[in-house]
Amino acid sequence: MKINKLFIVAACASTVFASCGETAANRQRQYANASLADGDAFAMIKFVGEEGNYLVNLADVAAKQSTSTEVKNVAAKIKEAYATVLPELDGLAKELHVGDAQRGVPAFQTPASIGSDSTAAFNDKAFLALVLEKQGEINSRLSHEEHNTNKEVIHISEESLKKVEEIYQLAGGKVEGHGHH
Repeated sequence: MKINKLFIVAACASTVFASCGETAANRQRQYANASLADGDAFAMIKFVGEEGNYLVNLADVAAKQSTSTEVKNVAAKIKEAYATVLPELDGLAKELHVGDAQRGVPAFQTPASIGSDSTAAFNDKAFLALVLEKQGEINSRLSHEEHNTNKEVIHISEESLKKVEEIYQLAGGKVEGHGHH
C-alpha cells in the first residue's frame, strides 16, 4: 500500500514540475513581452524590417518620379526582393515572439535631398546614394547573423542576403569576394 501511494505522489509531483517550465515561459512571453530571439537576432529583425519597409516606400516614390532607367531598375529590384524578404522576416518574428508593437515601422517621409516636394525634380544621385547606404547596413546586419546560434535565424538571414545583395550592386556598391565559412 505504501509503495502505491509513493508511486502516485511521485507521478503527480513529476507532472506538476514538468508543466511549470512551459507555463512560466508562456507567462513570461504573454505578460512581459519576452522574446525567444537573442539580442542580435532581435535587433536584426527590427532593423531589417524597418529599413526594408523604408526602401520599399522609397522605391515607390522613385518609380513614380524618376525618369532614369537605372533608378527605375533599382526601385524594381527593391520591390521584387523585399516582397519575399519582409514576409519571411515577419514569419521569423512571429516564431520567435518578436511582437509587432516591439518591431514597429516609423512613418515614411521622403527625404528632402531626393526631392520630396512635388515641384522639385527627383534627385537620382541622392536616391542611389541613400539606397547604397541603407542596403549596405542591411547587408552587414544580415551577414553578421551567420554566427547566430538559432538555425532558423541563420537560414533566413542567409536567404535574405542572397536576395538583396544585388540591390547594393545596382546602386553602385562594390562587393568583395565572399569568404563564407
